[in-house]
Amino acid sequence: MTLTAQFFRWHRWIGYLVAFQVLAWMLGGLLFAWLPFQEWIKCGEVMEKPRQPLPTNWAAQIGPMPTDKGALLGVQSIATATGPALKLRFEKEELVLSAAGGAVTAASASNISQFARSIYKGEGKLLDVVKIKEAPRRLGMVHEFSARQNVWVAQFDDALQSRFYFDGQSGELLAARNEAWVIYDFFWRLHVMDYSEGEDFNNSLLRGTSIVAMGLTITGFALSFFAIRRSWRRRKTSKTTARV
Repeated sequence: MTLTAQFFRWHRWIGYLVAFQVLAWMLGGLLFAWLPFQEWIKCGEVMEKPRQPLPTNWAAQIGPMPTDKGALLGVQSIATATGPALKLRFEKEELVLSAAGGAVTAASASNISQFARSIYKGEGKLLDVVKIKEAPRRLGMVHEFSARQNVWVAQFDDALQSRFYFDGQSGELLAARNEAWVIYDFFWRLHVMDYSEGEDFNNSLLRGTSIVAMGLTITGFALSFFAIRRSWRRRKTSKTTARV
């Protein structure tokens, strides 16, 4: 077997091994490049994120700090469905209090509906507001919102079927999703070959496949080199024959 034939054989079998994944990388790259990220994926066209400035006297309003949660690491002022609130991040856990101190009032479906409409700037109508235990799985492996359970979801009937997720207790906006986000996340998981969380792009499966795909590239370059060399030799032979 000639060297060219050997490289062709290697190239073909490596291609069989990584064909689907290479196709997924290419399709994913096209989607990532062409889909408007902020406008569609992040719902920037239909949502205005609520902004809540931190009160200058926030420490006086909430009173003494709890002593059983460790040191205070950060304070954030957030907008919720029941009004302004403070999110305090301690060493051991997070605590959400109303801006005036004390526990945050539990959000109702009516609170969520009003809050969702206030931050929505699209042309769709609010279809429904429901409290769900967890976000459904889409396209077999995409979790729209898996970080927390018992959340409110507000569904709009715009072109991309926008969905806003809110904390089940405070009514804080947690995430915005739509059909473009689902497709993006699906191809992202295929791209990084992490089919569970979609966050580990240093996993062994991706590393191994990348090495095999590099072999496909190398054998392809080798075949191209052999083809160019063969073409050059034929031209040289043809010119020599013509002179004779």
